[in-house]
Amino acid sequence: MTHSLSAVLHDERDALRAFVALLEQEQQVLLGTDTDPLLELAERKTRSADHLSELGRQRQLQLPPGASLASWIEQHAPASAAVWQNILTLAEQARQLNQTNGNLIQTRMRYNQQALQVLIGATQQASALYGPNGQTALPATGRALGSG
Repeated sequence: MTHSLSAVLHDERDALRAFVALLEQEQQVLLGTDTDPLLELAERKTRSADHLSELGRQRQLQLPPGASLASWIEQHAPASAAVWQNILTLAEQARQLNQTNGNLIQTRMRYNQQALQVLIGATQQASALYGPNGQTALPATGRALGSG
């Protein structure tokens, strides 16, 4: 069981490194102007998160029921302690990156919503310049042209 758990921990650490790299790529895209890669990154993140969930499930299956991973490693596989600590550090890094990226997405969405409202307002103003017959219907200013 020790060898299997060690292998799962190494796989989980490597998968978390890859996940963190995806989150860092996502952040760079969010900070840039070309957001086209976001859809592909989202798909890759989903696959990566699913893989991480499966590895977590495999890790749990390697432990005796009710056992704490940290204490089990300490007693039975002390060589895996550094890998487990690395997993915890990477998981925290992933959490922070994901939170930052979520904030960046919210900011972009607010900006896009505001820009859309400006465009809608401009379109409504422009459409008010034409009457039902298609002729220009400029708003009256209340003063005759040339009067002072």
